[in-house]
Amino acid sequence: MKQSNVIKGTLAVVALVAALVVGVAVHMHSVGSPTAGHSTQNTAKTATETTAKTAESITADYPGYSSAEEGVKAAGLVVTGVPLDSRERILYPEIDFTSGTPETNPQYGLTEDDIDMDALGVPETVTRVRVTKVIKGDAKVGDIIEVAQVGGVKSGIVRRETSTTLLNEAKASGTAEFLLLLNEYDVVYNAINPISGVLGVDTDGHVTALKSSGESGGIGESLKEYMNAVS
Repeated sequence: MKQSNVIKGTLAVVALVAALVVGVAVHMHSVGSPTAGHSTQNTAKTATETTAKTAESITADYPGYSSAEEGVKAAGLVVTGVPLDSRERILYPEIDFTSGTPETNPQYGLTEDDIDMDALGVPETVTRVRVTKVIKGDAKVGDIIEVAQVGGVKSGIVRRETSTTLLNEAKASGTAEFLLLLNEYDVVYNAINPISGVLGVDTDGHVTALKSSGESGGIGESLKEYMNAVS
């Protein structure tokens, strides 16, 4: 059983990793990011290698935002950047066996031997991004940050969160630069949500969603709109 380097998780995170194993829909209400933690497995993958494998879809609910201003307010770091490379890792939940009661904590009274941590592993892709513009937060142009997104390969099967477009896959499809609305989770950054937190930017500063969704009202039209939201 893999025990070192685990996620400090809630039951919602445990539900997410369990659902990933069987490929069913996940509902995570009021959770800004379902991925935060350490990896015990890192492997470099290219988009070509990933798409060559069998795929399974998963879904998760994220907070929504009605305007660019709301999104900027929710983010600790807002930057534009260019993806460099990515790696995959598997995250494992940290399960509390002692807090609460059997009624409030389903894991109460269990031991490590009772939990199959391998089965609960969550695949995610971590992409290194070179910052090209800082709109909000503690960063500077030229910094390299790491952005984690749900999705990756586990046991030879591609698992993709339906709202998420991986940065390097979007880059391979022609998007050169991205607007990222992020929060830091244990060294790496996660988007405020996969739709309005990871956006394409063209050379004229126009902003576009990487995927169509019902959140178009929460996405600004230009970088200027996001910059004005800070002031």
